[in-house]
Amino acid sequence: MSATPDRGSAGTTGRLLVRSGIEIGRTLEEMRVEGSVLAAHLGEEEELFLTRLLQVDETGGSIVVGYSDSKQANMALLARPTVVFSCNHGGLRHEFLAAEPRETEFAGVSAIRFRFPAVLLTAQRRSSARIPVPPTLPLRCIIGYGLGSIYARVVDVSRGGLGTVIQDAAVQMAPGTRLEGVRIVHPERVVTVDLEVRHTLRITLQDGRPAYQSGCRFFGKPDDIEALIGPFVTELDVASPPAT
Repeated sequence: MSATPDRGSAGTTGRLLVRSGIEIGRTLEEMRVEGSVLAAHLGEEEELFLTRLLQVDETGGSIVVGYSDSKQANMALLARPTVVFSCNHGGLRHEFLAAEPRETEFAGVSAIRFRFPAVLLTAQRRSSARIPVPPTLPLRCIIGYGLGSIYARVVDVSRGGLGTVIQDAAVQMAPGTRLEGVRIVHPERVVTVDLEVRHTLRITLQDGRPAYQSGCRFFGKPDDIEALIGPFVTELDVASPPAT
């Protein structure tokens, strides 16, 4: 394996730049077999493209991914010469540059073909960083409160479970409140967690409506917390691979 270790900044460990086509192909094939989600942020509007690998062909010099559920994201991706994909796999964070997107067909369905990546950046993931949720694909939070429900929006969350939600000004969640069975509607699943309110602040939204912003801690299985934020992370103290 040809790789370049990089200690990076303080707090970042185990960064590795892999240049071996065989090693890159092996890692991507594992992602394909496991159905790991690839994510890419596109453009100034934070359009999020979510997909999975359909084919990894090192010999043929290409990879194939499926279309996302967002027509707008598909169009934005095809209009770009390159895109950086990120993926959580094997307890590590992986990023690679994919170039020359082309519409194709794979196993009878429409797909997108890229040139095989020249490098793969791998790094250990930090647990404390707050991950912003793109406004184009928000996490909806349904909280049972009294005889009704509060509908909130998760705006950021960390792997340690700390996060921020914004809810309507009709109901204020008092600091110290512990709520069980909170459902968070994720792009691919519904995650159920408990929520503890740490602090609450009254704010004004961009459209002039009043709202409450609450700092919270989410309590749930580690895999559930990972599922909440995995698709939205494009970099965690990790540099993107250089263009080729």
